[in-house]
Amino acid sequence: MFGKEVVSVRDIAGALAVTPDSRRLKNAVHDLVRLGWLRPLPTRGLYEYLPARGGPYPSGDPLLEARAVLTRRPDFRLAMIGTGAAFLRGFSERAPGGYAVAITREQGGSVALGSIYQLVKTTPSRIDGIPKLRDVPVSDAAHLLADAALWPSACGDLRHADHWLRRALLDTTPDAASATANRVGHAGAARMAYIAARFEAVEIATAIAATLRLRAKTSIGRKGAPVVSRDPSLGVDDRLGVATLR
Repeated sequence: MFGKEVVSVRDIAGALAVTPDSRRLKNAVHDLVRLGWLRPLPTRGLYEYLPARGGPYPSGDPLLEARAVLTRRPDFRLAMIGTGAAFLRGFSERAPGGYAVAITREQGGSVALGSIYQLVKTTPSRIDGIPKLRDVPVSDAAHLLADAALWPSACGDLRHADHWLRRALLDTTPDAASATANRVGHAGAARMAYIAARFEAVEIATAIAATLRLRAKTSIGRKGAPVVSRDPSLGVDDRLGVATLR
């Protein structure tokens, strides 16, 4: 009928050849929702068209609401980050219990996104350049390293040496990681270099460290927790114990 998963009231009106404010349209939307062919999304005026997935059952697509928001607000800055992104990119074998989305602070929040995702507010440069997956920016391998450095709580338990980040680091390059590090700030880049080294991605760690003109003074993990490891050359205190569990 529509040929896409997310449809608007205007799409439905066009399919029925009626005006968006007509009573016939309102009745049709009501009936389609009641019969299970449309599912209202948190973004007002948008619906998931369930037959696009083969029948009246929710698709379970974790990108659906993000895509709906971008349909309504194409200039909205967001990106799927952390373990959710790793799962969608194929680095993590398990889907997370919840998905995290980074949005930029200056554009305000989104009730629709907040009802579905864990929201992280950040600066535009930190999500610049994240490539799209099914029309939504989703962190790739290089950006997943940045995610771990910036938002470790969105990345699962980084203490495990077989964490999905190890697989992601095999899929990126020193140049790509360095380019990403240039957009996350000095302390964030230092943490990226440290984490890469802990997961034995030596070339990536060295390339990022080479971009740092000064020694940082930063830490990974909960403030006040004891220091598990320290890299004095980078200026990173590890209060989490990255890649220490084998």
